[in-house]
Amino acid sequence: MMKSILLLLGLVFSVGCAQQDSIGTKISGNLEQFPAGGFAYLEVIGENGVQPIDTLEVDTNGDYSTFLSINEPAFYRLNFNGRQIITLILTGEENEVVVNAQGNDPRGFSEVSGSYDTEYKNQIDAMMQAYRQQIQQLQQAQREARTNNDAQSFQSAQLQMMDLAKTTEGELKSLIRDASPSLAAFYGIQMIDATQNFMFIDSIAAEMQTEMPENFHVKGLLTQVAAKKSLAIGKEAPEIALENPEGEIITLSSLRGNYVLVDFWAAWCRPCRAENPNVVRVYNLYSNRNFEILGISLDRTREKWLGAIQQDGLPWLHVSDLKYWRSQAAIDYQVNAIPATFLIDPEGKIIAKNLRGASLEAKLKEIFG
Repeated sequence: MMKSILLLLGLVFSVGCAQQDSIGTKISGNLEQFPAGGFAYLEVIGENGVQPIDTLEVDTNGDYSTFLSINEPAFYRLNFNGRQIITLILTGEENEVVVNAQGNDPRGFSEVSGSYDTEYKNQIDAMMQAYRQQIQQLQQAQREARTNNDAQSFQSAQLQMMDLAKTTEGELKSLIRDASPSLAAFYGIQMIDATQNFMFIDSIAAEMQTEMPENFHVKGLLTQVAAKKSLAIGKEAPEIALENPEGEIITLSSLRGNYVLVDFWAAWCRPCRAENPNVVRVYNLYSNRNFEILGISLDRTREKWLGAIQQDGLPWLHVSDLKYWRSQAAIDYQVNAIPATFLIDPEGKIIAKNLRGASLEAKLKEIFG
């Protein structure tokens, strides 16, 4: 009798465990080439980085399944043998998510069904992969044109890259808008230029704040947006008041009435020095048409600053407090890498950022014709 009661209790306990394990979203699938002795983990991307939350048992046929309780939308990863890692976005509304994969190859086959947000993420990945492949082809065309001294082909490839970037950005923003508010939208906005698309990102962040204000990904995004809001396109540019080489204070506000390119650079910055000939060229084209440049050096010594101005033949206004990254202007403009530029309109508002090379010339041509 006692044995029967113990057996019955064991059955009840067993059923209870099975019922508990079956609560939540089912994650299952098949791995085509999962190696014997390999491992498979379910991981979550949280505030402390990637953390394993479950070990998946993969049978001899490559099949696996588990159940996951989800309290809020989050990024998860299926880690197959440390070789193939598949990222999912799960909200807790999914009944079953099926992930079939090769199982042991970083570039191996994978497919996901049952997760609406993950499908959006995968569309974004496919779009960006196609974009990068096309950019690589155009870059190769540029290298060949440079080798052959073919300036026309080089410029053609440059223009194609600019058009491709603009088209892809538009398509990506449309996809993000469709996915918002979700972590798929959050994932997508990491792929676009925050400088040129701040208002768009701000609008997505506002929607996400309404939908999931306590999500740590959203909180991080809101913090970034708040920090950049004062320097958004359309905002009034912060005042600059620094000494020129003669010791006179030059202010940005004194240049009102002109289009002003605020150019953060330094003698020690190789990309800045490489860009200077292009800036000189466009300055010579438009300096008599309501266009001025205010160069702000992040140098530490007067000698190197003035030497670079002379060596590169930079004819515009120059100022500096020779405080390196602690320059007040760099702090006010949140500059943490150079070259960095801000184009200011005659009313003192920011109308573009980080224009260089062909993009700077195209913007000035748009303004001045």
